[in-house]
Amino acid sequence: MLNYAARRVALLAVLAATTVVTGSGCGARPTASVGEHVILAAPAPSAVPLPVPVPPRTTTRTTTPTPRSTTTPDRPGAPAIDPAALETAAREVEPNTTLGAVVLDRVTGRTLMSVNADEQFRSASLVKLMIAIDLLHRGASGSQRERLSRMLSMSDDSLASSFWVQLGPDLVPRVVALVDLRETEAPELAGKWGEVKVSPNDMVRVYRYIMESMPPGDRELVVGALGRAPEYAADDFYQYFGIPDGLDAQWAIKQGWGNNDHAMVLHSTGLVGEKWRYIVILLTEHPLGSGWRTSANSVTAAAGALAGKLPGA
Repeated sequence: MLNYAARRVALLAVLAATTVVTGSGCGARPTASVGEHVILAAPAPSAVPLPVPVPPRTTTRTTTPTPRSTTTPDRPGAPAIDPAALETAAREVEPNTTLGAVVLDRVTGRTLMSVNADEQFRSASLVKLMIAIDLLHRGASGSQRERLSRMLSMSDDSLASSFWVQLGPDLVPRVVALVDLRETEAPELAGKWGEVKVSPNDMVRVYRYIMESMPPGDRELVVGALGRAPEYAADDFYQYFGIPDGLDAQWAIKQGWGNNDHAMVLHSTGLVGEKWRYIVILLTEHPLGSGWRTSANSVTAAAGALAGKLPGA
């Protein structure tokens, strides 16, 4: 996802003495029913991670993506959420956490919580959503669609790199224009796709585009892949930190993690709740040396601060 430069050897030595975040066990989600509907909200107004030691594989949780509906249920609006609770929870685990977060209720279109929503973070693997949007919009072949699905669910970096070379770094301005992104910028060095800059608000716009503007078949491919994300990514990094381990709810997630010479980033984003009612975006940055386990646990703590505050989730 990100460039390690001269820190790689030093960080490998640090990481060798740690274990990857192992999850609290509270993130089990109900399997989506094939007969359930997906909320269609009204349109909105106008880097590769270091290898880390991981515990043995145990179980892999999967879900069936919920199909689209043509109606929006009549449901009460969720109350606003105090962002201080999320910031406090994250910083109690890793005191130097920088958190950018947004929670959107797709039923009402209301933003329930927002903190540092326009601040830029390095994307790490969140850029894989943009890769999928660009290729699907341009017309993906059957084999490309299969590879996109694996890239998203497994967070496969080799596939992301292959697509990045194929599509070129101009895919970022293309997606910016297509999705109407405001704070997203291409990387300074064209080959470093994990260094794309994104904001929490722009990640909300990405998910809204997927749910509201993509053709049904493309949306089902993307959401289905995110809903099948296994515990361990293609590089064996444990990717159930944040939303999966912090919330006892149905989810479809895209995670991100990585570091460069300046900082570590860990992100947990996705669709949450019955009929994918909520968009939850948790972007974090941590000082080098914070440790993957501690930093990932801080994201999980922030997600856990949302527990009980998302009606219908």
